[in-house]
Amino acid sequence: MKDKFSKEELVGYIISGIIAMFGLVLVILGIIERNMDVISSKNFLMQADQSVQTALNIKLSFWEWGLIFMALGVIIAVIILCVFAKKADREVDRKLRRQARANSAIDINSEVKAAVQIIEEPAQTPTEEAQPLEK
Repeated sequence: MKDKFSKEELVGYIISGIIAMFGLVLVILGIIERNMDVISSKNFLMQADQSVQTALNIKLSFWEWGLIFMALGVIIAVIILCVFAKKADREVDRKLRRQARANSAIDINSEVKAAVQIIEEPAQTPTEEAQPLEK
């Protein structure tokens, strides 16, 4: 598991969090706009909502825009999480492969040393081998 975030990952999470929080604010404004007990001419949130709709020429209210921005922020955060999780997995795999190669090199060196010791051991004298057992 990673101990630290990279700068790119942290910036990405901050940006996605800002987008999602903007969406949350729009959702809250949309809910307040719908539930205000004020006539339409004095409801400043409804007037702002209508002016945004006419300016953008899109018939979406604050509440709907908020849902879109919240979803966008979450999607960006998930993409960032997947990308950097894959990068962290690659780093872990690379470290494991290095360790396995180092361990196999140590094993080969110990096998070579054992083989050299066997070759360098003095052979038994022929007299010890040829002597029959006495009865």
